Amino acid sequence: MSKKRETYFLENQSPKNVFELACKLSGKLRKGDIVFLRGPVGSGKTYFARNFILEILKSQNRCDEVPSPSFSLIQIYDTIVPPICHVDLYRLSFSSELEELGLENLYESSVTLIEWPERLANRLPARYFEIEFSFSNNKENERNLSIVFLGPNWEYLSEYF
Repeated sequence: MSKKRETYFLENQSPKNVFELACKLSGKLRKGDIVFLRGPVGSGKTYFARNFILEILKSQNRCDEVPSPSFSLIQIYDTIVPPICHVDLYRLSFSSELEELGLENLYESSVTLIEWPERLANRLPARYFEIEFSFSNNKENERNLSIVFLGPNWEYLSEYF
């Protein structure tokens, strides 16, 4: 049985457009949702994740720093609803390190944002959506976004594309 797959494309997105998308989606994701953020270094993955998290914090009258989890690998925001788990797998070298992180244990209890999901190899969850960032040929600061929903029950988000 194949997974349900829907794909959307947003071309020539300015930083403001990416910010607005992060803000729009921040109020829609639910506990158990997993978002893969793909793209080359500097393409906007962390920018999107940081603004997504900041918008949720702001909407719940909370103030917190939102550092990149490049060195810690996982940054958990468990004082907000739903809890957010921001993961950056860029520095991951071995699959044994992935096991130590215990991501599977976090998936159900939080919204999980994962940068560099290709490091998961064959450990993909059954249901996730992915935003792939690529550099636009039109302007240096614009990005093309490919948004893919894999698995069932994404109707509450796909209606925004």
